Amino acid sequence: MAPEPFDSQTTDGRAISRKAESSMRPDALSENVSADVVHIEYGGAQSVEANTITIKQGGAQRARAEHIYVESGGIGQANATDISVAMGGVGIVQARRTDIKDSQVGVIAADVVDASQVKTGVLFAHKINGDVQTLVSQKTAAVLGLTAGLTLGIFMLLFRPRR
Repeated sequence: MAPEPFDSQTTDGRAISRKAESSMRPDALSENVSADVVHIEYGGAQSVEANTITIKQGGAQRARAEHIYVESGGIGQANATDISVAMGGVGIVQARRTDIKDSQVGVIAADVVDASQVKTGVLFAHKINGDVQTLVSQKTAAVLGLTAGLTLGIFMLLFRPRR
């Protein structure tokens, strides 16, 4: 298979395309990538914005798109309409619909979560389908927040400065 054409190449040989479709070759790193379709394979980017983002054995610190697909890769913060993660990891997921398999996620905030063997720290979802292990559920988070708020309120009343 012939290599894809690239618009620009960095001084150290890393190639990055910035056409309507953007691809990164192995070991390519980029600060910001913006295109209609972005493919990252064996590379990474600081920030990615696109209609569709595909990451395979690569990563991004931040990703914003309509559709995000991650396979054996990772994203620090992902915001999308649909996110699909297989054997990967994401720090924070914000989406309408997620499909996560054999992965770990720090925080999930979604309308619908379809999951299979997923571990997460905090999960906020309207509908959950599948196997998700959470450290803090919605109910636990609400109770912790209420308890913290009441405790803070009592301390503020008891220890407020006198006039």
